[in-house]
Amino acid sequence: MKILKNILVSILVLSTLTIASSFEQNGVKEGNNRVSIGLNSIIDNDDGEDPTGTFYGEYGKFITDDIEFDIYTLISLNNVKNKNANYKYHDDSYITYHIGVGANYYFLKTPTLTPYIGAKYYYTDSTLDVDRADGSSVDFSSNGANIHMGLHKFFSENLAITPEIGSTFVDFSDYMSSYANIYLTYFFD
Repeated sequence: MKILKNILVSILVLSTLTIASSFEQNGVKEGNNRVSIGLNSIIDNDDGEDPTGTFYGEYGKFITDDIEFDIYTLISLNNVKNKNANYKYHDDSYITYHIGVGANYYFLKTPTLTPYIGAKYYYTDSTLDVDRADGSSVDFSSNGANIHMGLHKFFSENLAITPEIGSTFVDFSDYMSSYANIYLTYFFD
């Protein structure tokens, strides 16, 4: 097993060096734009619900070679798994909308790999219609923060695959969920 692991790591390193000699990424630089699309995968959350499908779109603008500002939207179709006796759910599924702005800091840039860290402010709203046992309704809109880190793996000068992990906090303090995502990313002037 150790030999197989070493062979796979060697192939990955050699393929990266081969790709690096044929092009140098042109995406992460001042003045460029970035568009990312992908699917969001929640690792865990504290409300007993799991998204069944999520679309993620993001636009970013580089203000320097290392700093990017971005806006994003996330739309997810959710299923209610744990029905709480204190709540009356009108539907078994609902849609959640996230809209946010943020910034990323890029470091340790190479011709084919560029890691980053970042944070986002978001606003979220939901179509979930819930009544409490006492007759009052529940408002699922909130503000919060997201912290994340990721890596652009370039396959051409402007096209990359982007794995990202992060955590989301409601009202900037209460933990909501962690996620691991993979995006298709395109950079342009």
